Amino acid sequence: MAPELGAVNNVQPASRKERHAQSYREDLEKSRLKNRRENFCHYEESGVTPPPDSLGYISEADRFVTDVAAVEKGIRDAAIAKKESIVHTKRVNRADREEKRWRTIEMEHEMDQRRQEELRLEGAFSKSNKTSMPYNPINLQYGDGRDGQCLRYSDEALTYRSALRAQHLQQRQNNGYNPITGAPSLPVVVPSQPQPPVF
Repeated sequence: MAPELGAVNNVQPASRKERHAQSYREDLEKSRLKNRRENFCHYEESGVTPPPDSLGYISEADRFVTDVAAVEKGIRDAAIAKKESIVHTKRVNRADREEKRWRTIEMEHEMDQRRQEELRLEGAFSKSNKTSMPYNPINLQYGDGRDGQCLRYSDEALTYRSALRAQHLQQRQNNGYNPITGAPSLPVVVPSQPQPPVF
Protein backbone atom coordinates (compact mmCIF):
# COMPACT_ATOMS: atom_id res chain seq x y z
CA MET A 1 0.00 0.00 0.00
CA ALA A 2 1.33 3.53 -0.89
CA PRO A 3 2.21 5.73 2.05
CA GLU A 4 0.18 8.77 2.84
CA LEU A 5 1.40 12.06 1.51
CA GLY A 6 2.44 14.48 4.22
CA ALA A 7 3.48 18.16 4.10
CA VAL A 8 5.79 18.90 1.23
CA ASN A 9 8.82 21.14 1.83
CA ASN A 10 9.90 22.91 -1.33
CA VAL A 11 13.69 23.60 -1.29
CA GLN A 12 14.91 26.29 -3.63
CA PRO A 13 17.71 24.80 -5.72
CA ALA A 14 21.08 26.49 -5.24
CA SER A 15 22.68 28.03 -8.26
CA ARG A 16 26.14 27.16 -9.44
CA LYS A 17 27.52 30.44 -8.05
CA GLU A 18 26.08 29.71 -4.61
CA ARG A 19 27.40 26.17 -4.64
CA HIS A 20 30.80 27.43 -5.75
CA ALA A 21 30.80 30.09 -3.01
CA GLN A 22 30.28 27.43 -0.33
CA SER A 23 33.73 26.04 -1.12
CA TYR A 24 35.31 29.25 0.32
CA ARG A 25 35.48 29.33 4.07
CA GLU A 26 34.94 33.07 4.43
CA ASP A 27 31.81 33.08 2.26
CA LEU A 28 30.51 30.01 4.04
CA GLU A 29 30.91 31.64 7.45
CA LYS A 30 29.19 34.78 6.24
CA SER A 31 26.25 32.81 4.94
CA ARG A 32 25.94 30.85 8.19
CA LEU A 33 26.00 34.06 10.24
CA LYS A 34 23.34 35.53 8.01
CA ASN A 35 21.01 32.51 8.22
CA ARG A 36 21.25 31.60 11.90
CA ARG A 37 18.20 32.03 14.04
CA GLU A 38 19.55 32.95 17.42
CA ASN A 39 18.67 36.38 18.83
CA PHE A 40 21.84 37.25 20.71
CA CYS A 41 23.76 38.38 17.54
CA HIS A 42 22.56 40.90 14.98
CA TYR A 43 24.03 40.43 11.54
CA GLU A 44 24.33 43.43 9.24
CA GLU A 45 25.07 43.13 5.57
CA SER A 46 28.27 45.00 4.61
CA GLY A 47 28.79 46.24 8.14
CA VAL A 48 32.34 47.44 7.35
CA THR A 49 31.07 50.24 5.12
CA PRO A 50 30.35 53.38 7.17
CA PRO A 51 26.97 55.07 6.80
CA PRO A 52 26.65 57.96 4.33
CA ASP A 53 26.28 60.58 7.08
CA SER A 54 29.52 59.62 8.85
CA LEU A 55 32.86 61.36 8.45
CA GLY A 56 34.63 58.26 7.12
CA TYR A 57 32.16 57.66 4.32
CA ILE A 58 33.37 57.65 0.73
CA SER A 59 31.51 56.55 -2.31
CA GLU A 60 32.66 53.61 -4.35
CA ALA A 61 33.34 55.83 -7.36
CA ASP A 62 35.69 58.03 -5.29
CA ARG A 63 37.56 55.12 -3.81
CA PHE A 64 39.24 54.35 -7.09
CA VAL A 65 41.33 56.55 -9.34
CA THR A 66 39.31 57.35 -12.43
CA ASP A 67 41.56 59.99 -14.08
CA VAL A 68 44.44 57.75 -15.12
CA ALA A 69 45.70 60.22 -17.74
CA ALA A 70 46.22 62.89 -15.08
CA VAL A 71 48.11 60.42 -12.90
CA GLU A 72 50.35 59.43 -15.80
CA LYS A 73 50.91 63.09 -16.66
CA GLY A 74 51.86 63.79 -13.06
CA ILE A 75 54.35 60.93 -13.11
CA ARG A 76 55.86 62.19 -16.38
CA ASP A 77 56.01 65.76 -15.09
CA ALA A 78 57.75 64.57 -11.92
CA ALA A 79 60.31 62.61 -13.98
CA ILE A 80 60.94 65.62 -16.25
CA ALA A 81 61.28 67.95 -13.26
CA LYS A 82 63.75 65.56 -11.64
CA LYS A 83 65.82 65.35 -14.83
CA GLU A 84 65.80 69.14 -15.23
CA SER A 85 66.89 69.61 -11.63
CA ILE A 86 69.77 67.17 -12.19
CA VAL A 87 70.81 68.99 -15.37
CA HIS A 88 70.54 72.37 -13.62
CA THR A 89 72.67 71.14 -10.72
CA LYS A 90 75.30 69.81 -13.13
CA ARG A 91 75.28 73.09 -15.06
CA VAL A 92 75.73 75.14 -11.90
CA ASN A 93 78.54 72.89 -10.63
CA ARG A 94 80.36 73.01 -13.97
CA ALA A 95 79.96 76.78 -14.15
CA ASP A 96 81.40 77.15 -10.64
CA ARG A 97 84.27 74.81 -11.48
CA GLU A 98 85.00 76.72 -14.70
CA GLU A 99 84.86 80.04 -12.84
CA LYS A 100 87.32 78.75 -10.25
CA ARG A 101 89.61 77.45 -13.01
CA TRP A 102 89.65 80.80 -14.83
CA ARG A 103 90.15 82.66 -11.55
CA THR A 104 93.16 80.43 -10.83
CA ILE A 105 94.56 81.05 -14.33
CA GLU A 106 94.16 84.81 -13.97
CA MET A 107 95.78 84.72 -10.53
CA GLU A 108 98.74 82.74 -11.88
CA HIS A 109 99.06 85.18 -14.79
CA GLU A 110 99.06 88.16 -12.42
CA MET A 111 101.67 86.47 -10.22
CA ASP A 112 103.87 85.81 -13.27
CA GLN A 113 103.50 89.41 -14.42
CA ARG A 114 104.40 90.70 -10.94
CA ARG A 115 107.39 88.33 -10.75
CA GLN A 116 108.66 89.40 -14.18
CA GLU A 117 108.28 93.05 -13.21
CA GLU A 118 110.24 92.48 -10.02
CA LEU A 119 112.96 90.60 -11.91
CA ARG A 120 113.08 93.39 -14.48
CA LEU A 121 113.51 95.98 -11.74
CA GLU A 122 116.11 93.96 -9.82
CA GLY A 123 118.00 92.76 -12.91
CA ALA A 124 118.95 89.48 -11.28
CA PHE A 125 118.67 87.34 -14.39
CA SER A 126 120.11 89.99 -16.71
CA LYS A 127 123.44 89.66 -14.92
CA SER A 128 123.97 86.33 -16.57
CA ASN A 129 123.99 88.07 -19.98
CA LYS A 130 126.80 90.40 -18.98
CA THR A 131 130.28 89.69 -20.23
CA SER A 132 133.27 89.07 -18.01
CA MET A 133 134.84 92.35 -19.15
CA PRO A 134 133.14 95.76 -19.03
CA TYR A 135 132.91 96.33 -22.79
CA ASN A 136 130.58 95.40 -25.62
CA PRO A 137 132.06 92.48 -27.62
CA ILE A 138 130.10 93.48 -30.76
CA ASN A 139 131.10 97.13 -31.23
CA LEU A 140 134.09 97.00 -28.82
CA GLN A 141 132.91 100.08 -26.93
CA TYR A 142 133.78 100.51 -23.28
CA GLY A 143 131.07 100.33 -20.67
CA ASP A 144 129.55 103.43 -19.17
CA GLY A 145 130.12 102.45 -15.58
CA ARG A 146 133.09 102.50 -13.25
CA ASP A 147 134.47 99.22 -14.58
CA GLY A 148 134.43 100.55 -18.16
CA GLN A 149 136.40 103.66 -17.16
CA CYS A 150 138.92 101.53 -15.27
CA LEU A 151 139.33 99.25 -18.29
CA ARG A 152 139.79 102.27 -20.59
CA TYR A 153 142.49 103.69 -18.30
CA SER A 154 144.21 100.29 -18.11
CA ASP A 155 144.27 99.93 -21.92
CA GLU A 156 145.48 103.51 -22.46
CA ALA A 157 148.17 103.09 -19.79
CA LEU A 158 149.31 99.86 -21.47
CA THR A 159 149.50 101.60 -24.84
CA TYR A 160 151.40 104.53 -23.31
CA ARG A 161 153.95 102.26 -21.60
CA SER A 162 154.49 100.23 -24.75
CA ALA A 163 155.07 103.45 -26.74
CA LEU A 164 157.59 104.68 -24.13
CA ARG A 165 159.43 101.36 -24.27
CA ALA A 166 159.54 101.45 -28.05
CA GLN A 167 160.89 105.02 -27.99
CA HIS A 168 163.48 104.07 -25.39
CA LEU A 169 164.65 101.08 -27.45
CA GLN A 170 164.79 103.17 -30.62
CA GLN A 171 166.96 105.82 -28.99
CA ARG A 172 169.35 103.33 -27.32
CA GLN A 173 169.89 100.71 -30.04
CA ASN A 174 169.78 101.84 -33.69
CA ASN A 175 170.80 105.53 -33.48
CA GLY A 176 167.88 106.64 -35.58
CA TYR A 177 168.21 104.39 -38.69
CA ASN A 178 167.14 100.93 -39.75
CA PRO A 179 170.05 98.52 -39.51
CA ILE A 180 168.70 96.22 -42.23
CA THR A 181 167.85 98.75 -44.94
CA GLY A 182 169.97 101.59 -43.71
CA ALA A 183 167.09 104.03 -44.16
CA PRO A 184 166.37 106.51 -41.40
CA SER A 185 163.68 105.18 -39.08
CA LEU A 186 160.59 107.16 -38.21
CA PRO A 187 160.43 108.24 -34.60
CA VAL A 188 157.94 106.49 -32.35
CA VAL A 189 154.90 108.62 -31.54
CA VAL A 190 154.20 108.57 -27.82
CA PRO A 191 150.64 109.48 -26.85
CA SER A 192 149.88 111.70 -23.96
CA GLN A 193 149.95 110.16 -20.55
CA PRO A 194 146.43 108.98 -19.57
CA GLN A 195 144.87 110.31 -16.43
CA PRO A 196 143.29 107.83 -13.98
CA PRO A 197 139.53 108.08 -13.58
CA VAL A 198 138.23 110.07 -10.64
CA PHE A 199 135.36 108.60 -8.60
